[in-house]
Amino acid sequence: MIPIDGSLTVDEVRAVADGEPMELTDDARERMDQSRAAVDDIIDGDDISVYGVNTGFGDLKDISVGREEMEQHQQNLLRSHQTATGPPVSPRLTRAILAVRANALAVGVSGVRPELVDRLCTLLNMDVLPLIPSEGSADNACELANVGLVLAGEGEALVDGERCSGSEPLDAAGLDPFRFGPKESIALISGTAVTTARTAVAIADLRALVTAADIAGAWTFELVGTEPGAFDERIFDARPVAGHATTAAHVRVLTSATPSSADMTQDPLSIRCLPQVNGALREHLGMSTDTVETELASATDNPLIFPDKTARSCGTFNAQYVAGVADLLALTTRKVGAGSEARSSLLLAADEHSPHLADEPGLESGLARAQYAAASLVTEAGTLDTASDRSFIASSGQEDIHSAGNVASANLLATVDKIARVVAVELICCARATRQTGTTLPPGLAAAREFVEDAADVRSGDVPWSADISSLGDAVRDRSLVDAVRQSGVDIE
Repeated sequence: MIPIDGSLTVDEVRAVADGEPMELTDDARERMDQSRAAVDDIIDGDDISVYGVNTGFGDLKDISVGREEMEQHQQNLLRSHQTATGPPVSPRLTRAILAVRANALAVGVSGVRPELVDRLCTLLNMDVLPLIPSEGSADNACELANVGLVLAGEGEALVDGERCSGSEPLDAAGLDPFRFGPKESIALISGTAVTTARTAVAIADLRALVTAADIAGAWTFELVGTEPGAFDERIFDARPVAGHATTAAHVRVLTSATPSSADMTQDPLSIRCLPQVNGALREHLGMSTDTVETELASATDNPLIFPDKTARSCGTFNAQYVAGVADLLALTTRKVGAGSEARSSLLLAADEHSPHLADEPGLESGLARAQYAAASLVTEAGTLDTASDRSFIASSGQEDIHSAGNVASANLLATVDKIARVVAVELICCARATRQTGTTLPPGLAAAREFVEDAADVRSGDVPWSADISSLGDAVRDRSLVDAVRQSGVDIE
């Protein structure tokens, strides 16, 4: 059970995404009650204008809403903001988004009742997942409208994998329709939940991917590399970047080669710069984790309502902070993919085994088209441009700058998926090359070979590879490959 207390880690978001239930804590419940009481006092006092509580939204901020209209006001917001389009995000990502939004409300300055977070927890724990559109909301405030409509008994959700609407999702969760009070709809749909959830899930996946890319690179070096000096630990004392040093240490512990005093040679940069390329992603993951976990401990809606009845209209819903690191991670991940694809190409052309890793060259094409697929995936990832530098104007000019964080984080997740499959191709090439050359591998790489040959069924002859590339790509992201290598007794992160 993951506690929802206003502070989540990346690992906890991933755990919820992968099926762990969640529950609001008593401390968070108390903070939320205090903030909600402040909203009630503001309404009862009837002498303070608070955006989104007793006013319209966006450029309609100066139009008052009467007390008797406030509940309808919040319901109207959900309906008017259900404008995002496109296919729904995955169930895994939906779970992460619900967790992140519930947790932000649990910080306790959003002015909502604890019951709202309880309802989100129940939906998630009962696996009743509101459909969250994946397009048409580049920043915030539209994509979660359907979540609110589901709670109100009007929306659409997945129940046991089937699309249901109206009261059916609530019936499946054992809930009555939720009557949104003043401030509660805008608190639910505003904020950075989608951007932050996507980036958190991507970080969790990338932690596994970068180590899998280290394994693949070390395996390629074991097969065709010639200069172990590139991984000498003294190099990484002279340029003390921790991420570089970690990847180099992985290569040393996984391979049999050790630096010597023999004449120096050089491997292609995709091998020689493995620590620098993969290590850069490690460095950026560390920084990005700090950013995302700060956001996971933050209130991210507007306005914020403090227990002393102070209300502040602000910009905490803006995701620029997270959008920037999402773009950075995507750029660095693409370069890891470029290095992996280049090493696959080296393996296909190496003299140590048959051309294209075909068992009967000419009659067979071998893995030439698998490498082509990897190159294509790298190219496709490269078309997913940065988004955090983009903006647009909405609401008659009142909303004149946006983070485009939903776009940046979507591009990041798509990049992770593509590059995981690129690394999978390198691993398949390594497995075929090992079998053709009869190379005896050190323990860690032997464990990797066993895992890859089982997951991808690396067999003789020309065979269809697409399903194997996809399944092995999943193993690159979900840490099962890394865990298999660790179980051999090799110390890798």
